[in-house]
Amino acid sequence: MTPDEEVAPLRRVSILARIVPALSYALPALGAAISAILMLNVFKAMRNAEAAGIAAVTGGLSQANFAILVTLYLAVLVGIAGVVIGLVRFFTTTVTASPSAWYYLIAGLLGVTPMLALWQAQSLILDAIFGRSAPGGVSAVAGQVTLFSIIAIVLGTVSILILLASSFVPLPAMLRAKRKWAPLIMLLVMETVIIAMAAIYQLRTAWLYAEQQKY
Repeated sequence: MTPDEEVAPLRRVSILARIVPALSYALPALGAAISAILMLNVFKAMRNAEAAGIAAVTGGLSQANFAILVTLYLAVLVGIAGVVIGLVRFFTTTVTASPSAWYYLIAGLLGVTPMLALWQAQSLILDAIFGRSAPGGVSAVAGQVTLFSIIAIVLGTVSILILLASSFVPLPAMLRAKRKWAPLIMLLVMETVIIAMAAIYQLRTAWLYAEQQKY
């Protein structure tokens, strides 16, 4: 079979080709949910202690980011393994079909969305304490921070369940690859996205730590 030869629609989709990338996308979702819970605790403490300084808030947020950073770095490593599996399947004849590029795109978005909600919640807090938001400070954004944090927690939990289930349940024909190169390209794209998210969160955490040291 050549790399571009169409895959028979009734072939079973490889579980290995699904579970490794799914774990790579589920890890950031888990980290986002945990970090959102920790961040909510920091936010509640900050609201209860009106005298809480910038150092306490930035320090709390940087500590809350530990979970998302660890899971993102693990996701990068697992994602590399997923790309390697995709490469092997591209150059060899297999008895099982590969998931389609659409599967990897949908799975990747499920893993990324909780991180975006967490980022927005953090941004609202930072804008409030550094005076870049509308008048009212923290109180003015309390509802939005809570909302985006809850979204991160709920989406993270739901995404993990969907991703793990999708690794084992039979996939519909539309999510089975017709050509071998498309899934590999999407694996590389999503791996790039996860690496970029890891770099962005690392930069923000480093900045938060630096701000903590100033005060």
